[in-house]
Amino acid sequence: MKTFINLLLCFILMTNCKAQAPDFMKFLSNFGQSKLPLLINDRQSSFAVFCQRQDTLLGMMPKVISENIVAKYICTNGFCNPNGGYFRYDYGVKVDLSSDFILVLVSKLQYEGDSEWNFDLGETLLITYNNKGEILSRMSLTKDNDRWKSSLKMTKESVIVRQIKITEPKIDQYHRDLHCEYWTTTYQITTDGLIKPIDTSAVSTGIVIWDKSHEEYVLKE
Repeated sequence: MKTFINLLLCFILMTNCKAQAPDFMKFLSNFGQSKLPLLINDRQSSFAVFCQRQDTLLGMMPKVISENIVAKYICTNGFCNPNGGYFRYDYGVKVDLSSDFILVLVSKLQYEGDSEWNFDLGETLLITYNNKGEILSRMSLTKDNDRWKSSLKMTKESVIVRQIKITEPKIDQYHRDLHCEYWTTTYQITTDGLIKPIDTSAVSTGIVIWDKSHEEYVLKE
């Protein structure tokens, strides 16, 4: 009986491996590995997630996803624009949340924009796949640039994102206190890999202050 169970487990593992296309497995191999809980709330923690390439001189650097891979595994059915020169996508981390689907975090950077709100805009994309590399669900969770700041916490139960929007009429002086609005959105990832927003808080007003130690703006608590 024990031998039969071992053979059955080996068969299941071999079937799962065969089900994954070689190019999809290569795509996944470029992601780092992260454990839960996962927290991205400052520049250092963001670098730890989205810098997956080792440079001999500069240390850890972003690992850019090639345009053909972006078009195949990220930007399908009009979800986003993979045009080189305007957008860049970087490998992040893979999170073993469930054995029923594959979950990854990807960084999206928009180089140009028509306003302060979307110029040099960074986003965190959460994507789930089945073993064949087919997208089950995907969502842009955060925005970050001079006008937007965010923090993200992922646990086994939920993904919580706090988004900050700087409301100053013009940002012409850095390292001073800035008025802002902020709100929190909670997402749940279902057992079949679907990403669903389940709650959004009311919008609050506040102040962001310059944190000298981390050299970035943080919400004044």
